[in-house]
Amino acid sequence: MKSNLTTISKAYLLLVSLINFNHVISMLGLTETLVSAPSYLSVWWWHVILFLVYGMLPLSAVLVNNEKSCLIVTGVFIAGVLTESFGVFTMVVDVRLVFLLLDTLAAVFSLVLAVENVSLKVAAERLSLERSQF
Repeated sequence: MKSNLTTISKAYLLLVSLINFNHVISMLGLTETLVSAPSYLSVWWWHVILFLVYGMLPLSAVLVNNEKSCLIVTGVFIAGVLTESFGVFTMVVDVRLVFLLLDTLAAVFSLVLAVENVSLKVAAERLSLERSQF
């Protein structure tokens, strides 16, 4: 794959991570919350969970640059797409379609990063095997 695609993927995941940093502001009570919390969690804990999952996890996946972390991010964003498409959580502002698009693209780009990491490892292993034949 081209390195431009990996750069775009990393930049997009960083952008999605920064967009989801708004949960810190909502967690502190400075703005209105966009998502109502489930009945068994307080709003504060709900924003902590959303911040860690959608804010910190993509950021750490880009910084670690590991295929396993990229696959975890892909799974998280696919789960986000499914919960948003079925309307599991009610939103105060109906921005569900925007988050569906953001989460779908983030899942695709994190999958691209995982494939790129695996292909680099396979290429390095193949090169070392070809060198060891001589």
